[in-house]
Parts: sequence; structure tokens; C-alpha cells
Amino acid sequence: MSQATITLLILFLSLILFLSEKLPVNLTIMLNLSALVLLGIVTPEEAVAGFASKTILMLIGVVVVGSGLFETGVTDKIAGMVTRYARTEKQMLMSILILATILSSALSNSGTVAVFIPIIMGISASTGYSRSRMMMCAFLGSMSGGRLSLVGDASTNVLVGNAIIEQGGTFGFFEITKIGLPLTISMLVYMYFIGFKFLPLRTKFDDGDSIYNVEKPKEAPKWKQIASVVILLCVFVGMIFEDRTGVPSYMVAILGAVATVLFGIFNEKQAYQMVSIKTVILLGGMVPMATALKSTGAAQIMADTVIYLIGGSTNPYVITVIIFLVSCIMTQFMSNTVTCQLLSPIIVAIASTIGVSPVTLLVVLLISSTHALLTPIACPPANLVYSYGGFHFQDYFKSNIGLVLVNMAVCIILIPHIWPLYP
Repeated sequence: MSQATITLLILFLSLILFLSEKLPVNLTIMLNLSALVLLGIVTPEEAVAGFASKTILMLIGVVVVGSGLFETGVTDKIAGMVTRYARTEKQMLMSILILATILSSALSNSGTVAVFIPIIMGISASTGYSRSRMMMCAFLGSMSGGRLSLVGDASTNVLVGNAIIEQGGTFGFFEITKIGLPLTISMLVYMYFIGFKFLPLRTKFDDGDSIYNVEKPKEAPKWKQIASVVILLCVFVGMIFEDRTGVPSYMVAILGAVATVLFGIFNEKQAYQMVSIKTVILLGGMVPMATALKSTGAAQIMADTVIYLIGGSTNPYVITVIIFLVSCIMTQFMSNTVTCQLLSPIIVAIASTIGVSPVTLLVVLLISSTHALLTPIACPPANLVYSYGGFHFQDYFKSNIGLVLVNMAVCIILIPHIWPLYP
């Protein structure tokens, strides 16, 4: 049996355990990691590489900084102001969707979610609104914002954008906005009328000795409140302008966490309690599987499935649907950048064979690869909210499958008109 087949088998068994939750999700992840090492599919170094990821460092920093708003009582004031306008939970959910979308268009989606986590926990503690439903909205908004500008999901946008340019197309800063904006509007309409009904309502959270177990935070001195806000704003600005300053987002977040402790907003012990170890395991533990899928050729087998499914069809709309579905499925288990790397040359060849514009099909690939919404292992933002939202593995699929189908319909209808199939 080849390593690629073994990798796919381990992935399949892991999915069964994830969905059944007969074992805790993080235990399944560690069993997954151990099996890949013991079978020689990944090296021990590759197995633990994910735990030193920049996303984890950024999460630690931003959660500590954001939690300072709760500890000083600022989130109580934020909740009071927000509820003047968002007087119902539904209005609050829509507000978070919109704000996360806007923020993610300029900031990484992981950074956006990390900023929202402590703020949502504080608002939930102050208002009683569902923490889990707000967390899911922050996640969905952050993914939507990545489709509004070139910097929203920079690595994948640039990768596919370069492929589009090589095929004679153009891909400027707001090129993706042509489809990203309609998708954002359709998301908001769907979530307001239908989607909010399927948002997971969880009430049990493993916060341990977290400050969020206290019904009301202590009223801190005015200067500490101001300091907590200033530090968060500095971190936010630093993340946006990381390319100009040369200081990466994760380092900006760590510096903000250090400043939060130095100002006495938290002591060292409290700072350690801010970050959920479950989230760290979820973020780092699935990296070896993504590595194995790519290095063993298992991902290529998944990509070749596109050609098999298309068969001899020359109907561009059928091919568009298949590309969307296969890319969407692949990106639930691996980086969307890797998905696009694998599928881009295949899609260009298919377009040449049936005589349609490769630009159109590449845009479909780009958009479908951003729909990593159906599992908590799909992408870092999905990982981040999993523990803090108290979610179960199936919650992502039940909550978001309708949105994925709506977005697919919008793409199939609009993309061929914005980027014509026949040049």
C-alpha cells in the first residue's frame, strides 16, 4: 500500500472519529499525528512544526491584548454602546458579520478572528447573547472579507492572480471585489433571513480559571482602561501596516501582550490562562496531515479526481460546478494555497481542451478555495473559534453548508458574466 493511500485512509478514519466524536477531537488529532510519524509518512520535526506557527503566536498575543478590555471593564462599556444600536441578538450577529468582513478586507482573517475572540467573550458575559453564535459570525465575516481585496487573503489571491495574468487576464487590487462584493451581500441577506437559524447555540465552555468565568469584571482605574484600548489599537494598526514597518503581525501581537502585562492589566499567571490549549492543539496538530497530503501525492490524487469527474464533458457550467465542489472539498482539509497550486495547471489545461477562457475557471477556483467553512480543521480562523465557541465538529457543516450552496449558485451565475467564458 502506497504512502498516499495510507495518508488518505488515516484522513478518512480521522473524519469518522471527528464526526462521531467518540473520542475528544484533540485526542483524535494527536492520534492522527502519532500515526503519521510511526508510519514514517512525516518526520518528527514535521509533526511538531505546526506548534511553532505564526498563527499560534499571533493568537496568544491578540487574545491577551483583547482580554485586557474585559479585565478593565471596557467591554462592558462597548456592550452598552453596541446594544443601543444592536438591541437584539440578531442585530448583534449581523453587526459582527459586517464588522468582521470589513476588518478582514484589510487584515488577515486569522488576525480578524483573534481580535474578535476576547471582545465577543466580553460582550457575551455582559449581555447574555450567545457566545457561540457570535463566534461563528466573526469566523464567517473574516472569510468573506478575504474576497474583498487583494490583501484580504494575500497569498492565495496573489498565487491565482499571477496565474490569471499569465493567461492574458488582469488582476488588480480590487479585481476580486467584482465577485467578492456580491458574495458578501448574498451572505448578509442569507444570514439575516435564513442562516441565523442554523447558527450553533452552545452553552458549555471549558474556560477553566479564565477571567470570563466572573460575571462582572472588576472596575479598573481609568488609566488602565485607556491603556488597554490604546494597546489594542496599536496592535491593530501595526498588523495593517506590517509590510511598511517590517514587523510581522505575530510579533506585533506579542509586543502588545508584553505591554498589557507591563501595564499591570494582567499578571503573568492570568496571561497564561488566556489561551486555550485545545485551540493550540487544533491549530498545530493538523499541520502534519496537510504536509502528508502534499508530500505523498495524496492531494494530487484528490486533484486528479477533477479530471475523472469531468470526464468527456465540454459543458462549461458543469465543469464550473465540479471545479467549485472539488476545490471546496479539498480546502476543508488542507491550505487553500496548496489546493490552488495543485488545481491551477489542471484547470488551465481543461480550459484549453474545451475552448473556454482559463481566467473564468481560475476565478472559480480562487473563490471556491475560500469556502473552508465546513470543518474546524479547514483553516486557522475555523480552528481559532472552535474551543472558544464550545463547538462540536458537526456544527460547522450544519451551520454553513447552506451558505456554501448559496455562494456556489451566485458564482455559477455571475462569474461567467464578469469574466466571460468565451473570449
